[in-house]
Amino acid sequence: MNRLLFIVCVFACTIGVLNAPVHGDDPQSDLQLVSAATREQALEVLQRALETEHRWIKVHAAEFLLELSYPTGVYEAFEAERKSFESEPKYRIGIWRVLSRATVNQTERQQWIESIRAVVLDPESTDKIHALETLAKLGDNSQDPALRDAVVAVSQVDAVAPYGRWLLTHWGLGKSNQVDQVASLFELLNSPNSTSQLVAAYGLQWMRTHAPHANHPALRSPQILAALRKAAERGDVEPAAKAYLHSAAWVLSPGNESTNSDRDQLLVAAKRNDATARIVAATALAERGTGEDVPLLLEWLQDSNADVRVHAAAALLRIGRRDSHHLGPLDWGVLALYFTGMVGIGWFYSLGNKTTDDYLLGGRNMSAWTVGLSLFATLCSTISYLSTPGEMIQYGPMFLTSIIAYPFVTVVVGWWLIPYFMKLPVTSAYEILESRLGLGVRLLGAFFFLAMRLLWMAVILDVTTKVVLLPILGLDPAYSPAICAVLGLSTVIYSSLGGIRAVVMTDVVQTFILLAGAIAALGLITWNLGGVSAWWPTTWAENWDPPTLGFDPSSRMSLGGVFIATFFWYLCTAGSDQMAIQRYLATRDVRSARRMFNISMISGVVVTTLLSFLGLGLLAWFRSHPEMLGEGQTIAQNGDQLFPRFIVAGLPEGVSGLVIAGLLAAAMSSLSSGLSSSTAVITVDFFDRLTSMKPNAGGEVRRARLVSWTLGLVVVLLSTVVGLVQGNVLELAFKVVNLLVSPLFGLFFMALFVRWATSFGTFVGAAFGLATVVAINYWTEFTGQAGISFLWSTPLGLLIQIVVGSVASLLPFGTSRPLRSLE
Repeated sequence: MNRLLFIVCVFACTIGVLNAPVHGDDPQSDLQLVSAATREQALEVLQRALETEHRWIKVHAAEFLLELSYPTGVYEAFEAERKSFESEPKYRIGIWRVLSRATVNQTERQQWIESIRAVVLDPESTDKIHALETLAKLGDNSQDPALRDAVVAVSQVDAVAPYGRWLLTHWGLGKSNQVDQVASLFELLNSPNSTSQLVAAYGLQWMRTHAPHANHPALRSPQILAALRKAAERGDVEPAAKAYLHSAAWVLSPGNESTNSDRDQLLVAAKRNDATARIVAATALAERGTGEDVPLLLEWLQDSNADVRVHAAAALLRIGRRDSHHLGPLDWGVLALYFTGMVGIGWFYSLGNKTTDDYLLGGRNMSAWTVGLSLFATLCSTISYLSTPGEMIQYGPMFLTSIIAYPFVTVVVGWWLIPYFMKLPVTSAYEILESRLGLGVRLLGAFFFLAMRLLWMAVILDVTTKVVLLPILGLDPAYSPAICAVLGLSTVIYSSLGGIRAVVMTDVVQTFILLAGAIAALGLITWNLGGVSAWWPTTWAENWDPPTLGFDPSSRMSLGGVFIATFFWYLCTAGSDQMAIQRYLATRDVRSARRMFNISMISGVVVTTLLSFLGLGLLAWFRSHPEMLGEGQTIAQNGDQLFPRFIVAGLPEGVSGLVIAGLLAAAMSSLSSGLSSSTAVITVDFFDRLTSMKPNAGGEVRRARLVSWTLGLVVVLLSTVVGLVQGNVLELAFKVVNLLVSPLFGLFFMALFVRWATSFGTFVGAAFGLATVVAINYWTEFTGQAGISFLWSTPLGLLIQIVVGSVASLLPFGTSRPLRSLE
């Protein structure tokens, strides 16, 4: 009874935290105030400016249209401008800037950026200021020493110095979290030159509101805010500079700051006959404005100054995208039912666990179909649930070709690997490594697995929280650790209580929930757009990477690369991951294990195809409804975030709750399996193997539960740091989650299939294999240059590990035992 009371209390806390007040619950929400007619009017102003205005007003209109995902006609308009005005200094920089943003071809984009860099390097150019500002706005990260030297040099020239310092600050923030990285720009706030003050304030505001430095801690320094306000209060500051200083101070001030004196002073200046102040104010309102600012912006929409009209239109459209959607009572009811069911299953199965074998392997007599669905649900985490449609939206359907590898995986794993494992009376897969190559290799394998799965679970928590729950609930990112803790705690409760039986059964339920969520979302998109033909692509989308059918390693996604990466990932996972091997051993025999794996792979094909189609549907839906994109989101750059956005913006009440339950199911099924398998490894490979103290039967289960709780805490802590890795969800998976997939399987390959393998050779091979994987995945971060696709890290890392390990094993070092000792 005490246990039930504890579960109820935890569940109540969970719902209490998740059901915190969300932005937009006010009936006078921003989307209600920015009506459809107002949005149409604002969009018309931008499109008319693109067609009829000239020079920088045209540039501003084009950039706003691109930022707001209305790209139609922008590239064509500025290609025509290029042909007419490319030789004109200053304006040519604006043309190249728009073209670099409008093109979806990365090679072409790089060509425009190189043209802008050349202006900085040219000692005779007269538009260095515009080039430096543009490189900073584009987030240029050139590693060219000549360019950096040129920027440092011009940063000493009075007229150009503020823009050079802006770019240097951008580069500095990319390398460090220290406040001193903004010092060179920060000190210009005290300059007697108003232009320097203006540029410094504008640059600080720009970096604070645009990627990649939007959340950089150095830009949230109280010293910066104080310096901006102090500079604005000086009597000798020109009106334009004063407007920029007040604007930056308001935008950089904390969101919960009770006073808005900077806002008030900025708007007072804007209401005078000062076009510059109105443009600056509209820019600030685009970032911090609310529904109460709409009447003023509507007034400016009729301003005599075209640039004021353009900035007011962009601000209205930005305010209209403030997230005012929220979950309804029916959604919360669905989620409450889901959480109650998961915890209830854990409690029910806790009554039948008497031994460690019951807790970790379900008595080795579990049903093939339930374990097969469990394996599928385990591998189909939130990472897959988000990355598959996100990849389809942002980069195209090349990733869908991964299912071509599934039949080959099924044959190799089912008829080659599973028979090896099923004849061994082991609980942990890493017992095999000791039997062949000694205790050191076993512990290395166990360590690789634990590091890999702990990072995997941390990424799942991070992605589920930041990409799904925080945007859907409208919570501040500061709540992220608390949400991670609640989600992790809920999973630990049912998985630690019921052991593998509870994990498998909840995985089965969660499989059907995540399928139902995806089907419901795709069905509603199809109905809303008028049929499958409305979202089924008839042409290659302009933001997709060009299709590559060969094995080009320099291509991010190629048919051959996807096939090789998928095949080797499944091979490595099925042949070395305790989560997979634990499920083989939980079935009756080889035939049942093989059937279980086939069920898992068939489920994978169905769900991968379904999620890919969902990506196509989401792409079409947001193209038809770009006004429903979230604040700062674009179709071309935020593919992973569009499914969660659609859940609250495009689904009816109740269905939103079901789809969110599907996302939580994808996360929690993986977390529970990760905790269960990691607990098995720690219990068997470390406690039982390295200590002589053996608890009684009841003590074994209690110890396993304590380990599970401890691991849950570690995962929550790790989730606070893994989000620092750059890339979309799929790239994050390869750079963090899959870092140790091939090094771990390489140990098993040496133990099972290299007859002359030694412990020394295996260690050496593992070191080279891991180094290869890290080098491929982080080549850009290490060198600043583009390397081969991350898809090749697993196969190439495994190949090098096997070759080096086999050769090193010929040296007279290390231990080895005959392969027959495994039988």
